[in-house]
Amino acid sequence: MLLSGAQEAELAAQQPDPASLMAVAFNLNASPATPIADFANSRAVRSRGQASAGGVGSARGVAKMYAAMVSEVDGRPPLLTPATIRTFTAPHSGDQTDLVTGQPRHFRLGFENSSAQYPVLPPTAFGHGGATGSQSLAVPVAGLSYAYVRRQFLLGAGGGAPENERLVGAAAGTR
Repeated sequence: MLLSGAQEAELAAQQPDPASLMAVAFNLNASPATPIADFANSRAVRSRGQASAGGVGSARGVAKMYAAMVSEVDGRPPLLTPATIRTFTAPHSGDQTDLVTGQPRHFRLGFENSSAQYPVLPPTAFGHGGATGSQSLAVPVAGLSYAYVRRQFLLGAGGGAPENERLVGAAAGTR
């Protein structure tokens, strides 16, 4: 994908400090730096299925996965018990700021705290954004699962794209 001069300038302005943990987490200090699109589309990543990267799925498939975690799907009971959901959606880091993203109360146990990013959601909402601007989450108390994937990478995205705010609000019935 060729970027326009304005897109290149926008992307350059959004780059984290090379000494930051975010730069380390996104491998920006490698020589040469690994573009996220090249990383996600490499045969090695797709064949190994890294736990922290390379997830591939349709919005419908990912939403169904989140739904299956918290509610009955296709006649099968939820994958997670209410006690498990309570454990990993409970605050474990207080108001501390995540050292990679710079966001307060960003993570629970393994999932992002979706209510910190989308205040319309209750505190038990959990999910994860993707490097391309995608977003997926579940709201156990409402029986809601949500997933949004993009056809194109969002420049500078490191989590849910801006349009998710409106879409999550609509899915939650607040917009």
